[in-house]
Amino acid sequence: MKIIGRLLRFPYIRTKSPSLFFWLLISYMTIVILLVSFILYSVFFYRGTIKEEVIAYNNVNLNNTMENYEAKFQLIENAALSFSLNDHIAALDKPKFDYAAGSKLMNEIQIYLANQSLFLENMIVYFKKSNVAIEKTRGADADVMFKRYYVSKTYGYEFWQSQFDNHYVTRILPNDVFSELEYNAKRTSERKLIPIIIKNQTNPSVYIIALADAQKMYKAFHQSITNDFYILDDAQRSFFTTVNNQQLQFPALEGSHGYVKKDSNYYFYKKGELTGLTYINVIPDDSIVSQMKWNITFVMLLVLSILFSMLVSFLFSMRFNRPVKQLVQSIQQLTTGFHSQKHSGIKEFAFIQERVRHLLDSNFDISQNLEEKNSLLRHYAYINQLKNIRNNTSFLKDLIQNNQPYRVVLFKLTFRPQLLEEIDDDEERATLFIRAYIDKILTERYPDSLTLQLESDQLLSVIYSDQAEHTLAETLDGFRIVLDLDRAYCFSTMAVSKRYEHADDFNLSFEQTKSLLLHRKFNDRNQVLWAETDSRLVNYFLMSAQEEEITASLNNGNESQLVQFMKREIAGLRKKEATEHEVKAFINIVVERTKRAYNVNHLDTELLQSLQTSLQHSHTFEELEQLFEEWLPSITNLIKSKKEKKDHITSFVFDYLENHYAHDITLDMMADKLNITRSYLSTYFKEKTGTYFVDYVNLIRVSRAKELLSRSDVKIQDAAARVGYQNINSFNRMFKKFTGVTPSEFRKVERV
Repeated sequence: MKIIGRLLRFPYIRTKSPSLFFWLLISYMTIVILLVSFILYSVFFYRGTIKEEVIAYNNVNLNNTMENYEAKFQLIENAALSFSLNDHIAALDKPKFDYAAGSKLMNEIQIYLANQSLFLENMIVYFKKSNVAIEKTRGADADVMFKRYYVSKTYGYEFWQSQFDNHYVTRILPNDVFSELEYNAKRTSERKLIPIIIKNQTNPSVYIIALADAQKMYKAFHQSITNDFYILDDAQRSFFTTVNNQQLQFPALEGSHGYVKKDSNYYFYKKGELTGLTYINVIPDDSIVSQMKWNITFVMLLVLSILFSMLVSFLFSMRFNRPVKQLVQSIQQLTTGFHSQKHSGIKEFAFIQERVRHLLDSNFDISQNLEEKNSLLRHYAYINQLKNIRNNTSFLKDLIQNNQPYRVVLFKLTFRPQLLEEIDDDEERATLFIRAYIDKILTERYPDSLTLQLESDQLLSVIYSDQAEHTLAETLDGFRIVLDLDRAYCFSTMAVSKRYEHADDFNLSFEQTKSLLLHRKFNDRNQVLWAETDSRLVNYFLMSAQEEEITASLNNGNESQLVQFMKREIAGLRKKEATEHEVKAFINIVVERTKRAYNVNHLDTELLQSLQTSLQHSHTFEELEQLFEEWLPSITNLIKSKKEKKDHITSFVFDYLENHYAHDITLDMMADKLNITRSYLSTYFKEKTGTYFVDYVNLIRVSRAKELLSRSDVKIQDAAARVGYQNINSFNRMFKKFTGVTPSEFRKVERV
């Protein structure tokens, strides 16, 4: 009886299960409740945490401002101290001032001030012996300079004269307004400047005044919702303020950082460790304590939004449930005899009915055609296993037909930029059309053949036929003739393996065709390469004389000599019908030498990157010559112009390393040769180049080692010794650090 009862209850339970409408409505209502809960939680959370967030923001903002100011003051001091070592400054420090030599110093000051990141408005060199002051545009007696051209109420001529008696290296003075005094006693060109005095202890009778633009520094470093910003010195005196003529009484500031609330303002402060200056940002209290408040408008909008969301949820659920219900009814009619049912009056449902009927009618046909689809499955399996060909070839044994000889043909397609522009760089789509043509011809002549697309520009054909030995050459020649018709858009390389019998040899045949691609001649013609052809792959490398010639031409920016070298090398490669592999090796060497010249002269490599992009689309010697003729003048002009502005310290280091990188080179040795300290050279080199001295030495050595390893006759140990590494472990470690691979891995990649 219990079993009968369960059977009787089952239909009732099934009919009472929730409908799609019910679940849709519940889902939408759940989303509405979650969104409302999130809004309410956000309101309460916002009210409770906004004050702490704003205070934290202002603390971080002031800290960034302090760090920017401190770093910039330190940078100005270091840069000005470096400038004080200028030979012209020491030579001009005489009782009788040489104004002709002083003009050269003006030019150097102008070059120095061209660095906009220093925020310097001007720089004055004050010579005590001759009482002369030199700035970027003029030189004059010191009393004229400070009483007419740089007039200040705080810093007069007597103040600057007295600084020779004070013993310090650097001193940052509070900002003041500097102006120029015209003949009618009218002040012009007023600007707010921060004087920074720098003295060189080796020459106490000369000091430099770096005049930093206070307003520019403020606009660059201070980002806040208010403009009430102050800087105080150690004695709590005003160093800089954004509000003119305002004597603000600050509360007691405890510690080196924090904030204090006084009256209606918050005072955020931070003391710099390098200068001892205290940076203060004043924020009004109403900007901090602005909190969300409940009001009738917000409550009404929230209630209306909830009601509207519920109504929309109900209507949308109904609208979505109705067509689904009709669709279920239509499918039920189809399964019980479609041809006796009427078509739906709705176009979309009529289409669905027709599709379902077609699927039902095709069910029997599909079951009978499964055998015919086996070849397609085998085709897909072949592609899937071919991706793992380097790691495991055992899967290919079942894919290669047994007891049938076969050859592998690898098609490498090269698309011209003109075609890529027309097809929006979709190489794979263009390759697909060519694959369809090749597959059609091959399957007609060799029914068991397979043609697969490996990459966006590579096709692989496996041809099974005893007759292929006699007709394959004719077939491939036919491909070449047809592809020649579109040579302006695309050309190909067809590499044919030897004849093999067993599936175990498939990996060998595939690697053989890949190696054959390296033997392609450098031109834009369609080529067929056979494994039976016995030819040795030749690598291009520079002889010592050639190395010196191209290096000298690039370093000196000698356009004519460089063009002559390129034409001579290209003519030699054309004469011996060099392979594409050898020509690319030549191009890589030229680009590598040019990169090195750019790095030595700290030039932007954007022009060189454009050249490399153009070289990738050069496929004939004529195109190569034309490309170099167009680009070499721009390259040499950049190098030549930069060479005229070389820094003598870094230039000496670069030249010495280029010629002695294989020797034992240390920072102490280079500092002795330049007659400067080790720490100064290290800091100066890092500041000018952005690279540490040791890293630059290793970079030069690794670059030369890469050139040696590209030659098959040089061992890894010999290459390491020839570039200055006596320990092979150190060489391996540095090589991987700068290239990302070990020397042996690099050599394998170069030989592929």
